[in-house]
Amino acid sequence: MELPLNKLTLKIDSLTYGPYGVGRKEGQVIMVPLTAPGDEAEVRIVEKKGNYAIGELLRLTNPSPLRQDPPCPYVGQCGGCPWQQIQYEAQLKAKEKSVEDALRRIGKLEGFDLLPILRSPKEYRYRRRIRLQADARKRLGFHRAFSHDLIEIESCLIADPRADRQLEHAGEWLQALRTRIQHIEIVVGDEDGAVVFVAKAEGDFAAADDLANSRFLEQSTAVNGLIIFGRGWRRSWGRGTIMMRPEEGLKMEVDGEVFSQVNSEGNSRLVRELLQWGEFRNDDRVLELYCGAGNFTLPVARRAREVLAVEGAPRSVENGKINSRLNRLENIRWIRSHAPEAVKQLRHRRESFSKIVLNPPRSGAKGLEDDLASLEAEMILYVSCNPATLARDLAALCKRGYRLTRIRPFDLFPHTFHVETLAELVSNNELRKNRS
Repeated sequence: MELPLNKLTLKIDSLTYGPYGVGRKEGQVIMVPLTAPGDEAEVRIVEKKGNYAIGELLRLTNPSPLRQDPPCPYVGQCGGCPWQQIQYEAQLKAKEKSVEDALRRIGKLEGFDLLPILRSPKEYRYRRRIRLQADARKRLGFHRAFSHDLIEIESCLIADPRADRQLEHAGEWLQALRTRIQHIEIVVGDEDGAVVFVAKAEGDFAAADDLANSRFLEQSTAVNGLIIFGRGWRRSWGRGTIMMRPEEGLKMEVDGEVFSQVNSEGNSRLVRELLQWGEFRNDDRVLELYCGAGNFTLPVARRAREVLAVEGAPRSVENGKINSRLNRLENIRWIRSHAPEAVKQLRHRRESFSKIVLNPPRSGAKGLEDDLASLEAEMILYVSCNPATLARDLAALCKRGYRLTRIRPFDLFPHTFHVETLAELVSNNELRKNRS
């Protein structure tokens, strides 16, 4: 039956891996933002696609018991936290389900242990890095939901308080710049109090900004460093690094623009779980792919005989080498290379590893399966931020001599649909050895 473009009543029964609640009418799926499972709502269809439609919430006729009043004044305008209207326990269950659904539906995987999701230690104030978009009028803010229009904000409830307090100063910095800026990130460290502003430029650097940035730092009591980068160039003033502690007893210094997990306490839980699962020993030779500046590398190297750390981003590798020296870890070999090329070379040289750790981007590690399996590691630990590509890659590895044994989701991003996942694959040879 054709759905009308006017109003209809809809019962929301689940959440997508995305900013929508899902209901069904006349056999068609309808996705509606700002809803919660269990809501009964009056909805207007605003767009029809192939096998689903997008609806707009007009009013709630019977609110779900899983609904809460979101504390953020920008909900419904800002697109940053699409699940704030849903109670936190319900968010966690939805994230568990999104991981399980992807593994079973996309990966066709069975026989693994799905462990309960580990919640974020903080529901709010957890992000040590926030990105603010800039427009031609030199305004700073977030994108409106489903739009590139800008909404100016005075505060962000998921930002670390140290970052949140710098919103006004970031706007003042933008006003002082002549370089055209696309966005500004406010980045803070784990415990040293350092605050760094990082700006991505749209064109060339304006030479007049050199003096302006030096003056800005002289007058600022809170901001430690400024970084502006564009295509093929980078400028910095002051101290442009932050200090992180992925594990007790380790220091990790990274440049402000280098990738790092945004949820410090949640990241510590993820690192701790990976170390427990890996049971790294002093006879382990470990390969780590997409290693960044060493978030997992450094803790693993404290336990293993050797870690071969592969990363394609040059500045991340530079930071990683500095962190090796900072922590007196001499058993890490850093390789600047894209993962597929590095793994092919390792396979060609017939190198072998007892364990492999990988943490690819959202697009996953498609195309690595044959070369990874040829290295004959007894265990692969895969960290993912995308359940769909994780399921695809795990299924491919399970066809090449591995078995998925357990999965653990982590909520590092409360009030969003994003979820981090740790997966353990054990080689069939290792499983047979353990049984005999």
